[in-house]
Amino acid sequence: MQRTLLFLITLWLISSTGQAQTVPNLDTYPDCGFTEIVGVEGLRFGAVVYNFENGLGCVENLDETFNAASVPKIFVAGAYYDQFVNSAIGSTRLEFTRDYWMGGRNDCLEEDDIGTVYSGEELVDFMINCSDNAATWMLMDSIGWFRVDNYVQSLGIEGIGQVIPYAEVDRRKLEFLDEAWGNVPLAIASRFYRSGITTGLQQYFNPIPDRPRRPISTEINKQYFETYATNTLTPRALAQYIFKLREDVQFGGLDGIVASSIFDSMLYTQRQFSVQNLPGTTYIGSKNGFDRGLLAEANILFNDLQRRVPSGVVLVFAQYDDLTEGNSDLPGPFGGGLNDVFRTLSPQISETLYPSFRQPQVNNSLNISRIILNDQSTVQSCWNEYFRSGFAESAVGTLNNCFRNVSSRITFPVDENMALGVTLTGLNQSDNRFTFIFTAPDRRVFSYQTDRRNVDQAAIYWFHPIDMVGVWQVDIYQNLRHVYTQDVVVQR
Repeated sequence: MQRTLLFLITLWLISSTGQAQTVPNLDTYPDCGFTEIVGVEGLRFGAVVYNFENGLGCVENLDETFNAASVPKIFVAGAYYDQFVNSAIGSTRLEFTRDYWMGGRNDCLEEDDIGTVYSGEELVDFMINCSDNAATWMLMDSIGWFRVDNYVQSLGIEGIGQVIPYAEVDRRKLEFLDEAWGNVPLAIASRFYRSGITTGLQQYFNPIPDRPRRPISTEINKQYFETYATNTLTPRALAQYIFKLREDVQFGGLDGIVASSIFDSMLYTQRQFSVQNLPGTTYIGSKNGFDRGLLAEANILFNDLQRRVPSGVVLVFAQYDDLTEGNSDLPGPFGGGLNDVFRTLSPQISETLYPSFRQPQVNNSLNISRIILNDQSTVQSCWNEYFRSGFAESAVGTLNNCFRNVSSRITFPVDENMALGVTLTGLNQSDNRFTFIFTAPDRRVFSYQTDRRNVDQAAIYWFHPIDMVGVWQVDIYQNLRHVYTQDVVVQR
């Protein structure tokens, strides 16, 4: 409720910002050419890249339908907040039970969390930031799957497939192997599909089947994509939805609260692969989605963290037309072939949106007490006590003293993790957001975002692997202001 009240106040303050900008006519924009640039046979792209500030952008395959995996969870968040602000549902408190535990390796909601009660807002954050499928399922059950459908239909936007939780997707894929899977509870089917857990299957199978190996998993994924149009999107449809949310934020009211709530949750997500090269003067709210042979990224850009009216969008979908064993890798949240492909597109995306960008001069921050650069183990040895304290404000002084006794380095051996340690003061309850940018000698960019809702003193720790000899550049932005730069020499 406290978070919702904050949104109400924020929306009241910005509700008189005037008329929203005209929605761009996407049909007039040039082709991004991602399919040709990447040049991988059978891999097609869809995209909307657009800067509201200067009108620059490009599009690709606007009306092609792509399996967008988890990206449609944005609509689940919209449906939840729409129901909440219109008093169709109350303040939701939901228990994570074994009936929702899905057993995925990257899940936020794990077996140890069974029995914990979460607010609807917490589940939205899990769903967007961690892409947690159990949280999505719990939310959809709580408001009703039909209400998610009704919300999507009410938008009047063509090109959005039916949104269903991935527990149902897992079971439908298994049904291609045996129709008996249609009788198995969703959680049991998901735990088997994702982790090979067979507990509970003895009631439905004798003998218990083996978990599908990669060739079979590839085949049932292929059959699923060919059979169902669930969790699908066209680039135009997603762009139209984001354009609508942007207008809602500017006009305020209940729809503005829904839009701001979605944007606020997306802003807690790390920068995705397609936007690594975007400048530190831009903060990015994201949602990604992936499955075998496909990757989708939705990025909403902000250059004003107070009003939080989007300044641009980067929507990129990629999918193999014919899923085979050779192109069926899961991109994963941290790496993989398609993620690497998206990273190669990032310089062009940045150039399209910000062709005249020049890095601003450093303007030192009064909030930064100390910045050190050193190897990961050295910085982490100072950090550990602060971490064990639960990030207590009272422990920042001890951490700062430890950092004071560590010499900041500007020379590192290759293949080591370079770490940043930052201590902050005078924050006065403010919401401080930092962007760390590591630029390699070959101009590859690795950019990260953090957020801190601080009291008065706080600290940040970050590290990045340095995999190339030469001069690296490290830059820090605080609330979109360039506050630090340092060249680092990496040697063999």
